[in-house]
Amino acid sequence: MPRFLLPVALSAFCLLLSLPVSAQLVLGQYEDEAPLGTWNVFGFATAPTLALGGARFARAWDLAAGLADPALLVTLPKSSVTLSASDSRASMFKYSLVNTGVVSSDGNLAANALGLDLGGFAYRWGGWALAAAAGIIENYGRPGVAVSNGSATYELDMTQSGWLRDYHVSAARRITDGFSAGLGLNYVSGNLHRLVVEKTVEPGGEITITDAKSEKYSGFFLNGGVAWDLTGSLTAALVFRTPYVKKADARSSLRYQAPAGGSDILIEAEARNEYRQPWVVGAGLSCRFSEVFSAAADLSFFDWSSYKVTYFGEPLRREFRDVLKAGAGVEYIVSGRLFGRAASFPLRLGFSVDPQPMADPRSAYYSLHAGAGFRLPFLAVDLAGAFGRETGSGNSLSAGKVVLSATYIFDRSGRGR
Repeated sequence: MPRFLLPVALSAFCLLLSLPVSAQLVLGQYEDEAPLGTWNVFGFATAPTLALGGARFARAWDLAAGLADPALLVTLPKSSVTLSASDSRASMFKYSLVNTGVVSSDGNLAANALGLDLGGFAYRWGGWALAAAAGIIENYGRPGVAVSNGSATYELDMTQSGWLRDYHVSAARRITDGFSAGLGLNYVSGNLHRLVVEKTVEPGGEITITDAKSEKYSGFFLNGGVAWDLTGSLTAALVFRTPYVKKADARSSLRYQAPAGGSDILIEAEARNEYRQPWVVGAGLSCRFSEVFSAAADLSFFDWSSYKVTYFGEPLRREFRDVLKAGAGVEYIVSGRLFGRAASFPLRLGFSVDPQPMADPRSAYYSLHAGAGFRLPFLAVDLAGAFGRETGSGNSLSAGKVVLSATYIFDRSGRGR
C-alpha cells in the first residue's frame, strides 16, 4: 500500500469499527475528562475536612467553607488567610490506549499530583462575611506510557496532563442569631493536553504518527447554602451547586511523517466542546457532645444522569447514574502547650463512601480518613490523609490523598457566634 494512503485506510477502518469498539471498551472511571480519583467533586477539602471523611457542610474550619456552604463563613474569625497543599495519588487499569486493545499492562498504573492547591482570605464584619479563594479542584493527569519492542524498531509514547482551577468569591449574612445564608460565584478555567507519538523503523526509513489534542476550559456556576444552629450544640445545613456547561476550545492535530517516501500529512481540527456538569444538593449535621468531642456528617446527591459530552461535534456516550456520596467523622481535642503558649491539638478520624457514576460497572470507593493538628490563638495547622479502595470494577483500584493546611488569624477576637 502506498504510504500516503496508510492514514486514510486506518481512519476508515476505525470509523467502520466505531460502534462495536465503543460497546467493548467501557472506560467509565477514567474517561479522558474524568478527574483523578473520583468524579464526585464539590467544594474543596482542606486538612480538617478531609480528616472527617470530607464532612464540611455544617461546620467550618477555614475559608474553604465558602466553596461548599458559604453560610458558615459567619462562624470564622474576623479575618484570616488559608493555604493548603496536597499530594494525591490514584491507580487505574483501563484508560486511553492502556488495556483497551492497543497497549496492555501487567497491573494497575498510578498517577500522582503534588503542589499548592488552595489559597485565599476571609473577612467578617457585623452580620456579614466575605471570602475569596483560588484553588485546583480537578486533575486530569494520567500515567505516562512508553512502549518499545526492544529492538528500537517500534516506539510509542503517550502523555496526558491537565487541571481545572476555581476562582471563587462568596458572601454570607446572619439572618437571625441561629440562622445564616450564603452564596458563592465560581469561575472555572483549565486545560487538558494529550499527546501520542508512534514511531516505526522500516527498511525504507522511519515513520512517525503524532496525535495531539488539547482543550482550554471555562465556565461559571453558583453555590450556596443555609445553616441553622438548632440547639447551640447541633447545627444543620443544606447546600447546592447549580448545573453548568464547562466549555472547551479544542484543537486536534494528526500528523503522518515518512521522510524517506516524501510524505508529510497534517490533519488539523478545531471545535467548541461542551461538558454539561450535573447539579448537586447536600445536607450536613455537626454535633458538639462536649467542649472536646464533636462529630460531623454530610450527604451529597449528584445528578450524573444529566451529564452530557459533545466532543469535536459528536455526542459521546456516557451512561451515568445519579449517586449519593456520604462522609462522616469525629474530632477529639487535647489541651496542652506549644512554644510556651496554651494550645489545643485536635485528633480526627473519618470514613466515606463514594459511589462512581458509571451505570456499568457499578463502582464505589470506601475510604478511611485520619488527621491531627494544633491550634494557637493566631495560627492553625492541620495534616490529614485518606486512603480508599474501589470495588466493582474488578481491578482493585485505589485512591489516596495527603493534605497540609495552615490558617493565619489576623484578628484574635474569636470566632463568630
